[in-house]
Amino acid sequence: MTARGLGGPAGAILAAAALAAALVLPSVAGTYYIRVVTGIFMFGMLASGWNIVGGYTGYPDFGAAAFIGIGAYTTGILMLRVHLPFAAALPAGGILSIAAAVAMGSVLLRLRGHYFAVATLGFMIVLQQLASNLDVTGGGSGMNLPPVRSFTTFYYWMLAGLIVAVAVGFVLPRSRVGYAIAAIRENQDAAQVLGVAPLPFKIFAYAASAFFFGIGGGIYAYWFTFIDPPTVFNIDFTIQAVVMTIFGGPGTALGPLAGAVILKSLDVVLTNISIFLHNVFFGALVCLLVIFAPRGLAEIFQARGGLIEAIRTELRENRI
Repeated sequence: MTARGLGGPAGAILAAAALAAALVLPSVAGTYYIRVVTGIFMFGMLASGWNIVGGYTGYPDFGAAAFIGIGAYTTGILMLRVHLPFAAALPAGGILSIAAAVAMGSVLLRLRGHYFAVATLGFMIVLQQLASNLDVTGGGSGMNLPPVRSFTTFYYWMLAGLIVAVAVGFVLPRSRVGYAIAAIRENQDAAQVLGVAPLPFKIFAYAASAFFFGIGGGIYAYWFTFIDPPTVFNIDFTIQAVVMTIFGGPGTALGPLAGAVILKSLDVVLTNISIFLHNVFFGALVCLLVIFAPRGLAEIFQARGGLIEAIRTELRENRI
């Protein structure tokens, strides 16, 4: 689950095989399965992006969907009003998301814990209301983007975004910035005493996370060809990214991706069986995760005694 666990030639071969399979899948799979896997790639990218600020830095951003909205509307406006091609409009959404994260992060990241979480949620709601009342966004009526002939385009865009997000998850903890972020997560006051200025590093993590949400939002907008404020400024995106990260293992490179693959696959299966069963399962899953595996599958796989011992340890630590 961790880079160390998949390091060496075996890990490289496994990664190359997975990438090769992902590249050829559209040539052998039908449209339905391409759409399903595209959704998995999207949430893998979002979970990996959220992991940068929520997992590595320890700042729970519950308003991350704000950057999906920024990316979606930036891409849509540039394509419709300025007539830019999608490939040129998409990076603008990511860059504007970074700019918004730097501006808001300089204020919000002075808060800690649940104060920061609530403030980010408020930020998302403010943007949702702005988008609902501006002419350039189409107001509450939303925007229609040009239709696309092939869904395969979005499959490869999402795959590219996912690869970059996972690569950042591998590189960041091994960099000087990653060491500083880890120190801030463990004890911000102690890190400050040692000479680490917390705010710039927290802003960096917040902006990096925002970039992937912005890119995801831009691709999502063109993929579904219609966006409106409730659709893109939707906390459900954030909640799913958070649950997938916690399920796979926050603060690990592959944990969020594993969480996205497993949970999104279950999501598709259960939705086809029963919406009621789907909602019950995911509600119960969140409760069980918090109680038995707050640090995700990564910790369970790394536990010396296996799954049972990991659960026993969590029960002892929580005095259950």
